[in-house]
Amino acid sequence: MARFFKFLLMLALACVGFAAYSYLGARFTVGRMLGDGAPLSGRTIVFAYHGAPQLPGKQRVWIFTYTQSKLPGVDGAQIFVTFNGRVVATRPADLDDRLAAWEKTRLP
Repeated sequence: MARFFKFLLMLALACVGFAAYSYLGARFTVGRMLGDGAPLSGRTIVFAYHGAPQLPGKQRVWIFTYTQSKLPGVDGAQIFVTFNGRVVATRPADLDDRLAAWEKTRLP
C-alpha cells in the first residue's frame, strides 16, 4: 500500500510539473510576442481543456485575453497558445503587424 501511495504521489507531482512547464512556456511565448512595455493590459489566462470553440478542431490551448489596449483600432485581444508554447491564432488576426507598427511609433 505504501508503494502505491508513493506511486500516486510521484504521478501527481509529475502532472503538476507538466502543468507548470506548460503555463510558463505559454507566458514566456506571449511575453516575447508583446515585448517590453506591452500595449495590452487587463489579462486573464484560461486553459481550454475541452478545446477552444473559436478555433477549428477545438484544440486544447491557453487563452490569453486582454480587455484593454493602447493599439489604435483594437479594443481587446486574444492570443491562443498550445500547451508546448506555440502561438496558434490571435484575435485580431493581424495582431503581430499591429504590435510591430506600435513598436515603430515608440522608437525615437
